Amino acid sequence: MFYVEESKNGESISFTLSSEMRLVDHVIRETQKFLVRFDIVEFSGFKLVLRELLNNAIEHGNYNITERIVTCRLQRLEDKRFKLTVEDEGKGFDYDKLIMALPEDPRQIRNRGYALVNAFSDQINFNDTGSRVSVYITFIEETSYDVFGQEDWQVILPSGDLTAATADNFRGQLIKLLDRGFARYRFDFKNVEDIDSVSLSVLIIFARTLSSQDEKELEVVNMNEDLQDLFQMTRMDQIYSIV
Repeated sequence: MFYVEESKNGESISFTLSSEMRLVDHVIRETQKFLVRFDIVEFSGFKLVLRELLNNAIEHGNYNITERIVTCRLQRLEDKRFKLTVEDEGKGFDYDKLIMALPEDPRQIRNRGYALVNAFSDQINFNDTGSRVSVYITFIEETSYDVFGQEDWQVILPSGDLTAATADNFRGQLIKLLDRGFARYRFDFKNVEDIDSVSLSVLIIFARTLSSQDEKELEVVNMNEDLQDLFQMTRMDQIYSIV
């Protein structure tokens, strides 16, 4: 048995399924289709969490008894934050004894399921018996970087905000460009709404590294007003030309 139902407002999707492992992939496919509507494109962590919860419900909750039912609901709470609830018809278990840290011994097979769920979620709640688990997940979009040549310039086009969470990747992209010996760089911030102090530091260090090059030119295009104010307040506009 496999049954899918969406809420009238389109903010949640629910599944009712018999305890058959083959149905887990069906739930995963349908939830991915649901998440795409909210511009969620990275599913790896979510799929791991969902698969672990469904597998546990079928195998350890319902003991693979096909007639027993598993229910699953994915609800959008706000923006990119979701609540995932999975419930089985078993007696439950003592969840207070769960070990939420991954085992140090890589050869240890057991006790990894909920440790992985914990690693990829914001919060885990159980009902009194442990037969129902609710997991809260916030999808964080990582900023990617499109780098291409335009006349004599190397253009760096971030896909989103430049914050501490993305700084290491941002720094790595710039180091690759430095290694190739370019001197003229144009940062296109049309997709950037926010820059924090960590990423500002990355830009400052990048400019200092280029200081020995006579042909060095640095400019920023398509900045919103808030970012222009930030660059002026921090005197970054003395390092990067704002176009």
